Amino acid sequence: MTSKNHLEKINRYEELIKLGQLTSSSLDYKNIRRKSENKISKLLDCEKTAVYFFDEKENHLEHISNRNGVLTEVFYDVDETTYVGSCAYHSAILHINKFDDQLKLQRSAEYFRNLNPSNILLIPLLSKGELLGVIECTNSRHGDFDAEDIHFAEAIAIQMTMSLENYKLFVKLQNQFIQVVEAMADAIGKKDTYTGGHTKRVRHFAECIGKEMDLAFEDMNNLKLAAVLHDIGKIGIEDKILKKSAPLTDDEFVVMREHPRLGYEILKHVESLKDVIDGMRYHHERPDGKGYPFGLKGDEIPMIAMIISVADTFDAMISTRPYRKGLPPMVAWKEILDHSGSQFEEKVVMAFDRYFKKSRMYKPEVASATEVKEKKVV
Repeated sequence: MTSKNHLEKINRYEELIKLGQLTSSSLDYKNIRRKSENKISKLLDCEKTAVYFFDEKENHLEHISNRNGVLTEVFYDVDETTYVGSCAYHSAILHINKFDDQLKLQRSAEYFRNLNPSNILLIPLLSKGELLGVIECTNSRHGDFDAEDIHFAEAIAIQMTMSLENYKLFVKLQNQFIQVVEAMADAIGKKDTYTGGHTKRVRHFAECIGKEMDLAFEDMNNLKLAAVLHDIGKIGIEDKILKKSAPLTDDEFVVMREHPRLGYEILKHVESLKDVIDGMRYHHERPDGKGYPFGLKGDEIPMIAMIISVADTFDAMISTRPYRKGLPPMVAWKEILDHSGSQFEEKVVMAFDRYFKKSRMYKPEVASATEVKEKKVV
């Protein structure tokens, strides 16, 4: 008869197989990470698991989550000043059951300190010697992590490493594609120098809003591309209008309003952009139906388009044109908030507000001293 211990081991291997199926089922790292953390906690029978991703560009480990609209970000440097950082620094499994280093404990994330940790198991994720991330498992439910736990942790690390390798490869290819698209969009800059810098800033603002809204992996990728392409239709606008150094006349404004439609005509046959085009085509539509060129309203407008609308309008307001000076960011921020629900979608405005208040642009001490000036923004 199979002993209880053997049954538990069989169950563990079954869970390990399920984890492998999960990590190979998608390239959505954010979603995989969430689900993997739950499965790893079950596999190792511990209270809490966190999977940290190594960001080469920023040279730190990060864990970013968004629950019920609350964005939580934890970052660790790769050094010996923290437990997670030490694991990454030494590229070795760390098993700690005494927390004598109070300084390291104080530098740990708030959620970790709130667990009143009695033990922790840290597993580095390595690919050909290169750091990809760290798995942090806290508070074993059977007293402490043992040799068998570490054995399973090593198997888990192999599966998570393969998942991260695939994710990094996809991101690299996706970024290369976006760079090609940006190069195409920059062709507009040869006609209109304002649009070139504007495109990059709109992508940045849109991406920041998307992060606050916890967009799904695919939606975030589509948002980035749509933001880069949102003004591509201006290629079809006459130079005398596009390069005009004075405010547009009503007739010229009618022509300019056609650029989202022109952009659609340019890109509609590109199969790989079919989920991106509507974000570009409808970015001047409004929830109240007073937008252009189609007059859509409410839920008829894709969320990606509504995010670009806020990002585009905000940057247009703070940018200086030949015929007017840009508004202070605090004024433009207040303008966005004041038109929530009419010109801009409410959830998008709330996300923009959260992002803005964490940025260096937010200066509440000067807000009361600044008057909002209404401007027509193309």
